[in-house]
Amino acid sequence: MSVHSSPTGMINDRPMARAMAGLSAVPVGHAIDLAFFFPDEVQSRPDALIVETRRHLGGCIAAIEMALRLSLDHAPDIAAALDHWPAPLAWSMIRAQPTLIGPDLLAHMQMRAGVTLMLRQFGQADVEQFDEGQGDLIPATDDPELGRAVSALALAEGRWLALAGEDAPMKPDLPAEHFADLLWTVAACLHVVSQRTMVDGGDRSLAAFDRSGWALLRDHDEAACPIAQADRLVRGMGERADAPALLGALLGQRRFLLFAAVAARRLRMGSRQLVAILVMGPVAQLANLCRALGGSAADYRILLLALRPVRPLLSDAAIVAEAERYQGVSEEQADGAIGALRTSSILRAKLDHLRAVAGT
Repeated sequence: MSVHSSPTGMINDRPMARAMAGLSAVPVGHAIDLAFFFPDEVQSRPDALIVETRRHLGGCIAAIEMALRLSLDHAPDIAAALDHWPAPLAWSMIRAQPTLIGPDLLAHMQMRAGVTLMLRQFGQADVEQFDEGQGDLIPATDDPELGRAVSALALAEGRWLALAGEDAPMKPDLPAEHFADLLWTVAACLHVVSQRTMVDGGDRSLAAFDRSGWALLRDHDEAACPIAQADRLVRGMGERADAPALLGALLGQRRFLLFAAVAARRLRMGSRQLVAILVMGPVAQLANLCRALGGSAADYRILLLALRPVRPLLSDAAIVAEAERYQGVSEEQADGAIGALRTSSILRAKLDHLRAVAGT
């Protein structure tokens, strides 16, 4: 994979990509069957990740639908039309038409799901535990500002960890672009349903959902998600976040999001991008990240072990093999790869496309 590729490795990982690649050789139905029965193990998704991704996606959709319904006080006839249909509506419609979900939004939901699996596997650190075990390395809650940041992070992580069904509302603490994507998708679904009930209210319905949608967009707070809260906590730590032993301490205590936020700070990358690489990126990118952070072969093995909840292919034998390959990753090579990841993701995607067309 080119170092200029998508930071998550998702640009070339579209659903059914392998099936589409085989269409020229076999019938469509057979190509789809082959893709399902003989999946690419490198790109396979654990069942737990699939279930968790659907929970995050369905939960955010349910919450947005609830907010849209409640916001229709300015259009009581539209609200009344929707009352004839039981909530939630949008999730069932999107399940029937999954192409409404774009690849970037789905990749983000997979990343959220992966973080949740990491937190659930190792448990969520209690606020009190931030004072234990690592001296001044881990932020202490006796600092009021940091204490509030620690509490906010714990609450945000708790929202993602809550056990619920696919259609149980989950706070849609999404980045603004993904929130807008999902909001207008849900609005479109509700508009279609309202039209089925109203005889001649199509134009009013569209205008009503447009008005409500923009109101919800204005009120959206993308800083509520745990990744953003971890960033806030690390910024509040100041120079303490640069302590050499901090990364090892955070990884050892399985404080995954704080580890990612500190690593992103040191590599001058966005935390969301770095988390996506840890959860879904190619193993070669993990090696480059670890080497760029100054990690030894032992550190790399610890990192791979910590990522097992979202990377079940990392067996003991696979980790030993990857650790051996890690010895051949130079600092110069790693720095170059990380430098490329700091460039525009759109630029990297276009370069990948041009290389694919040219066959290089």
